[in-house]
Amino acid sequence: MNRVLSIAFLVGVLTPGACSAQTTLDVPVQLTGAPAQRTVTGLGEPTEGTAAVTVQASVLESGFTWCSATLVGDTFMLAAEPAVTALQDGLLMRFAAPVDRDGRLFVKAMAQAPAKALVRADGLPPTRGQIRTGVICELLYAHDAFVLLNASEIGCPQGFVPANERLCMEVAVVPNMLFHDAKARCADLGGKLCTWDEFVVGCNLLSGQLQNQFQNWEWMDDTSNHSHGADLFGQLTCQSMRNVGALTTFTANSRCCYHPR
Repeated sequence: MNRVLSIAFLVGVLTPGACSAQTTLDVPVQLTGAPAQRTVTGLGEPTEGTAAVTVQASVLESGFTWCSATLVGDTFMLAAEPAVTALQDGLLMRFAAPVDRDGRLFVKAMAQAPAKALVRADGLPPTRGQIRTGVICELLYAHDAFVLLNASEIGCPQGFVPANERLCMEVAVVPNMLFHDAKARCADLGGKLCTWDEFVVGCNLLSGQLQNQFQNWEWMDDTSNHSHGADLFGQLTCQSMRNVGALTTFTANSRCCYHPR
């Protein structure tokens, strides 16, 4: 039988001041007396959705749910405290990144729910520098996906060196790549193939810092590229340049350029 427990009398009977106790109740609690005295203090954080102060109310009050995170394959496994019982639009979750990662990723925030895609605000996968070891990541759940709110990295990403304040060049090359694959690789890193002027600047200013210089041709992002041919540079000197038409068979080095944001 459900009963309403009135605890106003405890204040006057047990103590002349406030009432303090530890108890578990399975019936409604009704506070009476002067409005200024109707308070309950010392409540701990809720641990489940059926708690007197619900998990949802706790999340709304604090604005976010803190999580511990591990990476399993391409999926961040989040353990929230208090545990999340439902994925609702507007849910904010934060965690300290355990590793550096970018590209196609997923988030599993509930054991009983499938992993959801992790994307940037523009719908693309996280770019290099947004998720770095120890950096606090903030995720907003909306439209069946988690949106990463972290800004892109300021400065050169890992593996790049600055040629000037607006240009970073990749230190190492990836050899033996077709043109379209090389271009896609740079885009996945948040950058692009270097233009002719970017390559000339970097080649001269960063001599000794760039690896595998003058060992093979490198693909170029050039206005003369078209469906039947593309330009390359850097075979022998900083001024070496040529065009090749066999885009489906000819391979060369891929080195990316990046513009800091």
